[in-house]
Amino acid sequence: MTPDPTIRDPRAARSALAFFRWAAIAAGLAMFVLIAEMVLHYGLNNEALAWWSPVHGLIFMVFVAATVNLGFKVGWSLGKMVGIMLGSCIPLLAFWFERRAVAELEPRLT
Repeated sequence: MTPDPTIRDPRAARSALAFFRWAAIAAGLAMFVLIAEMVLHYGLNNEALAWWSPVHGLIFMVFVAATVNLGFKVGWSLGKMVGIMLGSCIPLLAFWFERRAVAELEPRLT
């Protein structure tokens, strides 16, 4: 199969996909730590993970940047990129979006 002609630079798109995969997995895992932090804070009045919230925010912003970077390189619409970003605020969906992006793009990049 030949590479998708709408992707101008398949090598850059492959690199962006690898970064997106890493960022999506990191954001998904960070979400679970954030949930644990909220349970500790609001349920048990424990501040052990109080420092995690800003770290999670930073990781999520890296995920947003990775999504935009990949989206522009492979021709995603702005709506699709925003949908991925918003959907990833729901636990487990970052992992689902990562798998879906790989399934969609790997055949187009080979």
